[in-house]
Amino acid sequence: MSNILIIDDDPDYREVLCGFVEAKGDTAYEAGSADEGMRTYLTERIDLVISDLVMPDKDGLEFLKEMKMIRADTLFIMVTGFPAVETAVQAMKEGAYDYLMKPVDKNQLTGVLNRALGALELRRSLSMMKGMNAALLMSIPVWLVLGGFLVWFLK
Repeated sequence: MSNILIIDDDPDYREVLCGFVEAKGDTAYEAGSADEGMRTYLTERIDLVISDLVMPDKDGLEFLKEMKMIRADTLFIMVTGFPAVETAVQAMKEGAYDYLMKPVDKNQLTGVLNRALGALELRRSLSMMKGMNAALLMSIPVWLVLGGFLVWFLK
């Protein structure tokens, strides 16, 4: 189960996306603006953000930049009703996981969410394995000292 923040200034569209996310078994947080989304992002453990590009107070690209400065590992999916190649390229350069056009096809969104959340889970598993490897490597000198002591003691 993941925590997904949905930011869109259209309350009806936001409601549809939240219902879709919750039907998949994930927790949906919603915000009607980038500023409101940032407040939620700072107070909750958000795994993935789905954000509209064009919003009144701040656009999705600005929000993406700010969010990545705070926590670079959060996944971000940009959605827009005003697609442009330049904007898509910019979003990907800034660290967006994907860029989708409104209205988002539910099958396409399901695929993107499954891939994104799968990548997130893999990243977490690798991080845990790295931590375990570091702990094992750090314990080797202790075991060498204890082994040497036992050899000396048993003589």
